[in-house]
Amino acid sequence: MPTVEADLLDLLRVLGDPTRLRILSLLSQAELSVGELARALAMGQSRVSNQLKVLREADLLLERHEGSFTFCRLNVPGGSAGELWRALEPGLAALRDRKADDRRLAAILADRTDSRAFFDRIAGDWDLIGSDFLRGTGRLEALSCLAPRELSVADIGCGTGYLARALARRVARVICVDTSAAMLDKARENLRGVPASLEFRLGSMESLPLREGEVDATFAHMVLHHLPDVEAGLRELVRCTRPGGQVVCVEMLPHRESWMREAMADTRLGLDPEALRDDFRACGLEAVEKEVLDDAYVVEHPSGRKISLPLFLIRGRRPAAHP
Repeated sequence: MPTVEADLLDLLRVLGDPTRLRILSLLSQAELSVGELARALAMGQSRVSNQLKVLREADLLLERHEGSFTFCRLNVPGGSAGELWRALEPGLAALRDRKADDRRLAAILADRTDSRAFFDRIAGDWDLIGSDFLRGTGRLEALSCLAPRELSVADIGCGTGYLARALARRVARVICVDTSAAMLDKARENLRGVPASLEFRLGSMESLPLREGEVDATFAHMVLHHLPDVEAGLRELVRCTRPGGQVVCVEMLPHRESWMREAMADTRLGLDPEALRDDFRACGLEAVEKEVLDDAYVVEHPSGRKISLPLFLIRGRRPAAHP
C-alpha cells in the first residue's frame, strides 16, 4: 500500500519537470483547451498531450469534454500533497518562460472575449455564412412557446398530420378534421405518441363536425385553394372558434401551374392575399393580418423538375363576446 511519503515522492517527480510546471501555472489561472495550452506554451499539441497524461495520472488535472474539445483545469490535491503544492505555487512566477507564457495566455483570453469585434467584422456576410439551418423551424418553435399550453385547437384539412404534429407539441388538445377517412387513418398512425390529447373527425370544411365556439383557434393549412366557396369555409372556421380566438390560414400566392388542378385536386391556382383579407373581414373577423412567409410549397412538375410556390399566412380574431 502506498505511503504518504511515497505519494509525496511521486508528486515531487511529477513536479520536477519544467514543462509540467508551466502547464500547471497556466491552468491555475484559467481553464484551457488542449489546443489553447499548446498555443500558450508555443509547443506542439502532441507534446502537450503527453505531459497532460502524466498530470492526469497524478490527479492534478480536471477535464471537461465539449464536443471534440477537451478543457483542462488545475485540481489542487488534498492533504500533504496540497500543502506541498501551495508551498510551491508562489515560486512559479520565477519560471524562465513564465512571462512569455502569460503574454500568450492573455492573447488567448482576449480572443475569447473579442466576439463583438468578430461579429462587427463579418456582419455583412453573416446572412450567407451563419443563417443556414437544416429545416429552418427553430424560430417558429421559439415563437410557439408564447401560446398557452392549455389551448384546444382544430387542424382543418389535417391530411396526414403535418401541422397537427407541430401543434400537438405546444397545446393540450388537437382536433384533426379531414374529408378523407384514409387521410385520418394515416394521421392517427403518424401522430402516435404526441403529448397532446388528439381527436379525429371526418367532415368537410363547409360543414365542420365541431360545435359553436368549441376551440380556441382553428387552422387551415393549404386547404382554402381546394374549396369552391372560400367564404363559406371561412364562416365555418369562425363559427367553431370561441369569441376572442384566432383563425389562421396558410396559402399559396397566385401562380400559373394549371396542371395542379388535375394532379393535386386544386380548385384555385393560389389565392390573392388582399382578396382573402377582405373575406376574413366579411366573415366578421377583426385584427386581420397577413404576411408573405419565408417558405414555399415545393411540388414536382410532370416533367420532373421541382417548383417552389411562395406561401403567405393570414390570421384574424373572432370578436370577443360582449356582456
